This record gives sequence, structure tokens and C-alpha cells, in this order.
Amino acid sequence: METPRAKLWELVDHFEDIDFWQGVTFAKVKQTDDAQGIGDEYECTFRTKMLFKLKIFLKVVDKSKPTTFKLRVEGPLAGEGTCYLEELDDGRATLIRCIWEVRLDHSMLRVTNPVMRPVYVWSHNKVMDEGVAGVGRHLQAHVSEASHTTKIYR
Repeated sequence: METPRAKLWELVDHFEDIDFWQGVTFAKVKQTDDAQGIGDEYECTFRTKMLFKLKIFLKVVDKSKPTTFKLRVEGPLAGEGTCYLEELDDGRATLIRCIWEVRLDHSMLRVTNPVMRPVYVWSHNKVMDEGVAGVGRHLQAHVSEASHTTKIYR
């Protein structure tokens, strides 16, 4: 993404202000006294491409400004995600790499996973593509084509 890492980090510091991601909303449900926001919790609701909504809860468990943040996920998806922001092109661009290790923690999703896994992956990738495009529009930045590696565990 052709934008300085500091602009992207502002979004990390204020998830609740993200209103440009189609079909996804964030709300801060707990704020701690930690200056970095470690321990802050957010509710994230998103409409999947399969036309149903999922609500997950995100807790900030680590932040190393301006390079790394880690979130714990609870709800129908549960686990952790770590995102890395790497400066490129003398600070004019940023590579965003997120590694999510989550499992399906909802009985219907687990039962249908063996058959529906390709659809879950497709839906996840589409929602993520819309998020990347929304960040690009919001920051008026050029975005290279997003790529995804999605693993869904039982």
C-alpha cells in the first residue's frame, strides 16, 4: 500500500473509528488504562458473503508501535492474529502481513466445515479484499493486489 506506516498505525490505534469497511463494524466495548491500548476490547460484526452476520470479539494483547500488533479473537472464530507493518520504498509504502490462527468455535460452522470449507475461504477473502480496498480509499492510497492464505481449522 502506497502510504506511510504511521497513517496505517492510526487505524490500529482507533479500530472503533473504522467506518469505511463495507459490511464490517467495530465498537470498543472495554477501554483499559494502558496508554498503548493493550487489553482494550472491541466487538466486530461483519456480513459474510454467504449473507449471514458473524460477531466476534477482539482483545488487544500486544502492540509494538509502529511494527506489530496482536489480537485475541473470541466468538464463532477463536484464536489469535498478529499483524506486521513493514516500511518499503524509503517509507512511502507499507507491506501489511497478518497471520491469523483461528479455529471454528461454533457448532454449525464446525459441522458444515468439511463440505463448506472452500466457500468459507472464498467468503473470508472477499471480506478481507473489501477491507483492504476501504483502507486504500480512506487513506487515498494506491493498493497493490491483495493476496491471502487462509486456513480454516476445525
